Amino acid sequence: MNKLDELRVSIDKIDKNIIGLFEDRMAVVSDVAQYKKDNGVAITQSSREVTVLQNAVNNLRDKRYSDAARQLMSEIIGISKDLERKEIITNDLLKDYKRKPLNLNAKKGYYGDRGSNSEKAMIDFFGNDDGASFATFEEVFKALKDGAIEYGVLPIENSSTGAITEVYDLLRKYDFFIVGEQWVEINHCLLGVEGSSLEDIKEIYSHPQAITQSDGFLASGAWKIIPYKSTASSAKLVAETADKSKAAIASKRNAKLYGLKVLKESIQSQNCNCTRFIVISKYLLDSDESDKTSIVFALNSTPGALFNALKYFAKNKINLLNIQSRPVENTPERYYFYTDLEYPCSSPKLIEALEYVKENSDFFEIVGEYKKANR
Repeated sequence: MNKLDELRVSIDKIDKNIIGLFEDRMAVVSDVAQYKKDNGVAITQSSREVTVLQNAVNNLRDKRYSDAARQLMSEIIGISKDLERKEIITNDLLKDYKRKPLNLNAKKGYYGDRGSNSEKAMIDFFGNDDGASFATFEEVFKALKDGAIEYGVLPIENSSTGAITEVYDLLRKYDFFIVGEQWVEINHCLLGVEGSSLEDIKEIYSHPQAITQSDGFLASGAWKIIPYKSTASSAKLVAETADKSKAAIASKRNAKLYGLKVLKESIQSQNCNCTRFIVISKYLLDSDESDKTSIVFALNSTPGALFNALKYFAKNKINLLNIQSRPVENTPERYYFYTDLEYPCSSPKLIEALEYVKENSDFFEIVGEYKKANR
């Protein structure tokens, strides 16, 4: 046996002792978990963790290994907390949320005038066009708050221009829940009154998102671009003015609805231009088919806080679909993180991961549980 083999034999003997001690530690951790469960004690005890890490350094004979010892004990603490979490967790995380099953025939509202993409999303999701229109995002939320509607339909994300941040902020402001989603393929057209042509157009109206999504086409002309409430309301405005010099960026559906002419079709800059719409409610959805969860949380400002929160999803093989940050009110450099997760909502692994994030957050809420929509 050469020297290296002898050293490896020594390491194997030491490892055997380490594993034996590790097993002993986990048995004690299990007893700790039972005590915490019986007495309502939080899993994370920051002061205790500081003591354990300091003891690891103090017990070293050779202080050159101080950083490595802290790293080793940090990993062991993490493993220990995972075991505690598995043994303690019930479904208490969700017990305070009121739930209702989806009612496809309930009163509902959508953002924009008739013919808007929000109305189309509502029709596709609910299977009927019996809904009230609202001129702004917040009016939809207010109608839901006042009981005028039971569900609201609004855009929250576009495949080319990204998140619609105002909707995220309103979800936080009103504490409503996402109970469904619907993808709609967006095909922007330039619409004018009958008898008009591209050469006649001097002003173009549309929602700022549609304007941004059509920036390539708009750069090709010397038009005055005027942001307006929505694509549908822009089409309605052009129809009411009956002015050949005005046009709107909207859909073919709007052309038929408001008697307009399609001057140019598919003017969006990206061929694949889809918008995700959400269905909101006062109550969390009561369904066994939900496979998508949306949460919002805020972390304390410590190095690695966001990484440590998100790594638990990867560890539990939970697919993180989307994350958006929004500033915390009156608190510079602090953010709410809105996160969409794809995983069966009743799964113990998901509950375990959410418990971990909640445990390590200053603020945590479930924003929604619902069925993921196909694009």
